[in-house]
Amino acid sequence: MIQAAQKPRLVLFLPHRANPEEGVRVYADLLPLELLQIAAIPAAEGYEVVIIDAMIEEDYMDQLMEVCDGALLFASSCILGSQVGHGAKVARAVRARFPDLPMFWGGWFPSVAYEQYLREGIADAVAIGQGELTFWEIVQAVENGTSLEEVNGLALLRDDEVILTDIRQIVGWDAFPDAPWHLLDFERYVELQNNPGNAKVRHKLPRPWGMPANEQVRGFSYYSSYGCPEPCTFCCSPFITNKRWKAMPGDMLAERLLGLQDRFNFNIVRFQDANFGVNEKRSNLWCEKLVEAGSPFWWNATYEVETIARYKEASMDLLRDAHCHLVILGAEAGSEEQQNRIKKFIDVDTNIAKALGKVYDRGIQTGTTWIIGYPGEDRTSMMATIKKAAEMKYKFPGSASDIFPFRPIPGSADWDETVKLGMPTPKTLDDWGGCLEYKVDVQELGNSIPDDVLDVWRRYTATSSFYDGHVHEGSGAVRAAMRKISGWRLKNCNFNFTLEQKAFDWFVKLSGQSQQEAIQIDRTSGVTPNPVQAS
Repeated sequence: MIQAAQKPRLVLFLPHRANPEEGVRVYADLLPLELLQIAAIPAAEGYEVVIIDAMIEEDYMDQLMEVCDGALLFASSCILGSQVGHGAKVARAVRARFPDLPMFWGGWFPSVAYEQYLREGIADAVAIGQGELTFWEIVQAVENGTSLEEVNGLALLRDDEVILTDIRQIVGWDAFPDAPWHLLDFERYVELQNNPGNAKVRHKLPRPWGMPANEQVRGFSYYSSYGCPEPCTFCCSPFITNKRWKAMPGDMLAERLLGLQDRFNFNIVRFQDANFGVNEKRSNLWCEKLVEAGSPFWWNATYEVETIARYKEASMDLLRDAHCHLVILGAEAGSEEQQNRIKKFIDVDTNIAKALGKVYDRGIQTGTTWIIGYPGEDRTSMMATIKKAAEMKYKFPGSASDIFPFRPIPGSADWDETVKLGMPTPKTLDDWGGCLEYKVDVQELGNSIPDDVLDVWRRYTATSSFYDGHVHEGSGAVRAAMRKISGWRLKNCNFNFTLEQKAFDWFVKLSGQSQQEAIQIDRTSGVTPNPVQAS
């Protein structure tokens, strides 16, 4: 009997999402979804797909050198931040060892910085936008020796000139199979979720209020949609997706995730969608199917403020009954003028509180994000945002209302504005990987945030920590007093003369106690875990 020839090996690598040299790791419910998605068709067609995630593989370089020997191709993906620099470093090492191995990149950052990858010699092509079909056609072209110029959705370097092939049209979820979950060693991620070691963990979402305290977290993540219909000026999605949004139907989503829950026994799902709740009927169908199945796990997702504001009360009840434990909302600005400038168009006076209340009153946590320091934004606008964030924090205790400095994202309308205002553009991928994180030293981002606004912002952040009970030092009476004072400050947006916080710091030092979580402005985005349950 003649056996069919074994299909070639494809090596997929995911760089570190945070810099381990700084003692930082991201929360390990962030699975390598980018790689699993593009592996869907090749795996279904019998190719040997090897996924190496630096998060769980301490010896990832040794493994890469072993599996790249004889492989058909190497591919990787990244988003803006540390992942860019780390990915480039690893790719250079692979290229040096295997100079003839075809190398490809995709993902949000390479989709807008494709020329950088091509000219630095670590990409034979860069996939722009949705990648499942593009990657499959790349695999076929490389194996068959046909021209990559026939593959839609690519950036190529030809005769020292960057050329773009025809635009790749966005397709629905019926165009490719579900991710090859057999390639995922889920238990290793669960182990890291519960035993992260000494590293500072970022991007960890709050534990569900209704989850038993002794229940081990088994967090899973999933993509159910691609793109976003919103025109926000600070986001690169309008450029990459042309404001298109393609989502898995609600019943298909429920069927797939219920099957995966039987297989992996997870108890929390984090949706990595840019905008999960665009379609109310889809959200309802997803929730109805979960309720019919007994709502066997908790889940969280990103919704828009205006979307939640217009959802029917029955739709909100379904979110609660389906065990949605957290709705992440991007408010982003506290004045109508700034909302219009960034094309978010949220009704600041009415719909922010309305949307948060509809979620919070059902025992669901809200995670609200705000931004200050947009290009050209004045002090009055920034203070309006801090005031509105404080108002929401006071009104909805235990739910995040986090303020971040504006971070210019390549491919966004605001990136061009920031460059015009004098922000130097990184020249190499290493430079890209070392900048544009959320940092306390926000001036290096090209912001013009006045010093007095920075002081208010820092005091607001510390006040919120006291208000939500993050600080564990001192007696119960001391903490209760600090929380009461902090509530007054938030309610009145008064962060002057924070003498009680200085006195508390002295108390901690003199008593020899050390705070478990330092009160500081985090460098990365994410919803702050909050232990206070809604009353």
